[in-house]
Amino acid sequence: MTVQDERTAHQLRPPEEVLSGADMNGAWATRHSFARTMLRRAAARKWSVARSRLDLDADARGTAVYTVDAEGRQLSFIAFCRTLTESERTDRVIADAWDVTAALIEGDLTPEREAELRLNVPVQERGRVDPDTIILTRANRSARFFDYVSDCLAAGSQPDVDTVGPSPYLIRSTAFYGNGKFGLKEFADIPADHPLAVPYRSQMLTAWLLRELSMDMVEHVARAKASDAGTTAVPLDPEWSRYLGLGNATGLGMVPFVINHPDILDAWCRLREIPLAAGLGRDYAPGHPDLSRVAELLLKADRHLEEKHALPTAPFLPTDEIRPQLWQLLEELQTHMASASGPAPVLARLHDRAASLSPEARGILASIVIELRSDFDEDAESLLRVDGTAPFDAAMPCWELRQLLETNYAWARGYDFTDPERTRYYWFSSAANEEPRRALRADRPAGTAEHCTDIARRINALAADLEGFPAHRSIAEFLLAHPGHRFAAARVQQTRPYLYGELQDNLIDGGFLPLSTQRFQLACYGMNNFSPQSTDWVRVTLFSGAPRAADINHGKDKDDWLFPTAPRGTEQ
Repeated sequence: MTVQDERTAHQLRPPEEVLSGADMNGAWATRHSFARTMLRRAAARKWSVARSRLDLDADARGTAVYTVDAEGRQLSFIAFCRTLTESERTDRVIADAWDVTAALIEGDLTPEREAELRLNVPVQERGRVDPDTIILTRANRSARFFDYVSDCLAAGSQPDVDTVGPSPYLIRSTAFYGNGKFGLKEFADIPADHPLAVPYRSQMLTAWLLRELSMDMVEHVARAKASDAGTTAVPLDPEWSRYLGLGNATGLGMVPFVINHPDILDAWCRLREIPLAAGLGRDYAPGHPDLSRVAELLLKADRHLEEKHALPTAPFLPTDEIRPQLWQLLEELQTHMASASGPAPVLARLHDRAASLSPEARGILASIVIELRSDFDEDAESLLRVDGTAPFDAAMPCWELRQLLETNYAWARGYDFTDPERTRYYWFSSAANEEPRRALRADRPAGTAEHCTDIARRINALAADLEGFPAHRSIAEFLLAHPGHRFAAARVQQTRPYLYGELQDNLIDGGFLPLSTQRFQLACYGMNNFSPQSTDWVRVTLFSGAPRAADINHGKDKDDWLFPTAPRGTEQ
């Protein structure tokens, strides 16, 4: 029986739970997050990663090249490194200079090709590349950590855990461009048998190689500092090199993405909900080894949270409030494990208990339950390959459209849009910052185009006008009388095939929290250390705890880096 078959033993959670902002506030990475699946594939298929060039000066300015043999496909990651002053560094899209700019390419890196990349990659959006260039990226050094870590290594010591703090990284990335932008290879042109033919795998590989570069850079700088000081530098010990991740931050631009792609939103939700339902549907005897694994991971999650106590998390729940909730779950689990009872749905009971405590506790337990099973891994990859939506059916009778509204959009009818607070914000594209923004509707300049993020309002307006229109008439006839409902009518049809195709929230509401949606998306990528900086943007870390290139080359990826914890000492 497959995991997808087993889900019927414990029904998938309903969309009103999964797609609520409250539930998304507790999203955590899982074994099916994109970072995990990329490295799992790399280790299983014996990818080979080599640093072929590190041509850097004492301050790590120069060129670095890494080569990847991925199942017979030859890939190269080339990075152009410089050193900005701190005043020049910004993580905003509108920046025009970065400490590191890089590209992931396929095929030979000839001198002629490198010369073209050297002209175009450092200028990012202002450049153009060949169609065998897959990803463009850029990153900045961490003002807090890069110099500190290089100083430690130059003095012959490892960094101090408390000094590095709860967000361990050396550089922070600011963009991963792909899929046809600036001449890049379009995703549709990647053959189905290609190791990068899974959505977001190219971006994850590029991010992981950026992280690899960051540690080579810091060790290189440390050796130069040690040479000047007459000391002997040491490399990062293996525990530290795995603990350090890649910094990142994201803002409002991610939210319209899931509005515009209900098929992708549905797939991302199913990545969690299908294996979760299968796990919750099983009965466990007290002595089953899976229960010991759950207990072990609850303890690891507790240690992870303890180490993050200084991380600003508001409006998410503070780690010190989540930890006692995990202890309650562990106590209940241990009671069952010590009992003489027969098999029981103990994980389902724990999940219900966690849901009553907080979204964060529920999300942690869900990730642990999903961690127990490896037999969904191949299905997870195929689930991400979505086919897009069917064309608009203007011949559909109005009665059928009404039925779809009643079935899939009853949640939207609960908003009273005569209340100004329900339409407090509007979403638009900032001409100055080239990013999606939201602002107070009362301050909206005349003529400003509004993004179609006001799904609930449009659905309500559509439903009101449909009620007075003959049920047997077609949508085409309805739209001739009410042309303003074209988007809403198409939206109802577009989301029809998907259980999880629509955020069940009013994005223009005064109480809408964009961070909830962002957290869900970033957890799907595999990020952690969520630290909101406002209601609209959040700092995160990617690949903390992940294996290094040497681990992958030697088959040492244990695929066991959920809830990464800090080094406790030098690894021998």
